[in-house]
Amino acid sequence: MESTKAKIILANLRERIEVGSDGKFRLEGVITQRELEALDFFISNLPGTLDLPTAPAVAPSRPEPAVAGPITVSTVEPAPSQPEPEPPAEESVALDFSTLSLPDADATYRVCLDFGTAMSKASFVHDNEDEGLEYIQVLKLGIPGDQEEIDEVMLVSSVFIDPDGLLWFGQNAVKHAVEGSGSRIDNIKRALSEGNLNVPVDATYNPTSHPLTYKDIVLAYLTFFTWAINYALENDVELPVVARNFKRRFAMPCFPRANARMVEGELKTLLGEAQILSDTFSDEVHQGLPLSRFLLALKQLRAETRDYTFIEGSVTEPLGVAGSLLSWQSNHDSLALVVDIGAGTSDFSLYRLKVTVNDDGSIDKTKTTAGEVDGTARGITEAGNHLDKLLKGFILQKAGVSSSHDKFQNISHALERNIRDHKESLFNSGSVLVPLYNGEAVEVSLTEFLALGEVKAFEESLRKTLVEILESADKEWINWVQANPSHNLTIVLTGGGATLPMVRKLAEGTVTAHGKTIPVAAARSFPEWLRTDYPDLEAPYPRIAVSLGGARRNIIRSMGVLRTTGFGGGSPTLGSFQTKGI
Repeated sequence: MESTKAKIILANLRERIEVGSDGKFRLEGVITQRELEALDFFISNLPGTLDLPTAPAVAPSRPEPAVAGPITVSTVEPAPSQPEPEPPAEESVALDFSTLSLPDADATYRVCLDFGTAMSKASFVHDNEDEGLEYIQVLKLGIPGDQEEIDEVMLVSSVFIDPDGLLWFGQNAVKHAVEGSGSRIDNIKRALSEGNLNVPVDATYNPTSHPLTYKDIVLAYLTFFTWAINYALENDVELPVVARNFKRRFAMPCFPRANARMVEGELKTLLGEAQILSDTFSDEVHQGLPLSRFLLALKQLRAETRDYTFIEGSVTEPLGVAGSLLSWQSNHDSLALVVDIGAGTSDFSLYRLKVTVNDDGSIDKTKTTAGEVDGTARGITEAGNHLDKLLKGFILQKAGVSSSHDKFQNISHALERNIRDHKESLFNSGSVLVPLYNGEAVEVSLTEFLALGEVKAFEESLRKTLVEILESADKEWINWVQANPSHNLTIVLTGGGATLPMVRKLAEGTVTAHGKTIPVAAARSFPEWLRTDYPDLEAPYPRIAVSLGGARRNIIRSMGVLRTTGFGGGSPTLGSFQTKGI
């Protein structure tokens, strides 16, 4: 056993030691085999000639023996230990470059990857050019990810490094973090938005001696994500045979433009590298991937520059959503405010969307564009995770559990692991009964939760941001909406939080900006063209809209920033975006 691993295990053991009424230290419950091995390790490495008995080894196939408590524990500090010699380092990993040598992939096959804060999604589209149709399949990533009970089409965005230096991903990361010591990395995507890719990973998440950056963690997760996509494509009998160098796009959040260009370039390279690494570690990536082998392979891979031509480029998240709404069968011109309520951020973007159809029914790509209204793209940190924290705090408060409670850490950690499920039950059912680690239970009603000052402040922040965006836009845009009272400003709600009551309020009633009041209306929660051809996608649609729209043959290309409407004083007419389900 390595010294670092033993220290982590014993630190976890130390946290469980309590002071009894007689002033002595006691350990309630059991001591696991791993904890006994860590104790034996330090005892055997003490300086001197101590000859102390050690616990007998237990075969891995048998259940772990347990020592029943209470146990009185000595407070003598152990002497510094001599670290166990490191095993010889592996010199190389046989990288699999076979994907790079494949013939060019069929351009009618595309996948769009949506790397999410909490969940990641991918959609496959095959153009049937003879019939002029699109075959759409949201990939069932939950099957290779062993998480069908959570969701069949979404992949948990988590990474965990265990004390043995093994990388675990998705739901396996969640399970191993619960069973062992250490913390899992959940907000991986944040490293992209905050520019922290080259920041070292804190020891809280990296219990090994290997230097590790968040860029390495992002790539490790993208390797798992790519592996799951490859598995889904190869094992779905309803799909055609797709070569592993299939064309792929990826969703991009709304970053400031300079940052967006940098992140896009990073992601194009990382996704190309992820394909090579997923091929290389196809038998290990879901079984516990040794961090040392991953880093060695990465060093070899980056020894020379490579061109990953199968990575086509990015689609911004708002335009991905908009592209999923359009039928591409009729002319369209509208002003739409896309509101994406994710786990880590809530992103707002105001767009003019324009589609022009030729007389023969084809799309005029030169006149099918989207323009971001100048100064209207922004995000706030109040989102799904923010509500999770508020709900957790409220439950602890109702239970009377403060930081001084003797079981606070246990109760808090157990609640943290399941808070997202509790939140969904609360909003879906109107109430939720939450069992706690100490055997008690707390009931929370939706009415009392929504009445909390902090929750109301979240609702007010969303509304304030919406108004600020419209105020930031040139007043011509408001005049454009007001020119015809029968048309509204369309609010497109998407993301995992699209159905939250405080979010739905954004698309109700009216809004006042530049001294003028205009009506707003929600875009259809499920577009009519999908309802006709893919009714089974209605439930997951808010979460998969980005990847679905990004994978389609026709995507709305950004035409840059629009500062004015450009109508020269004419009376523009808005399209029927919000009511026709286009």
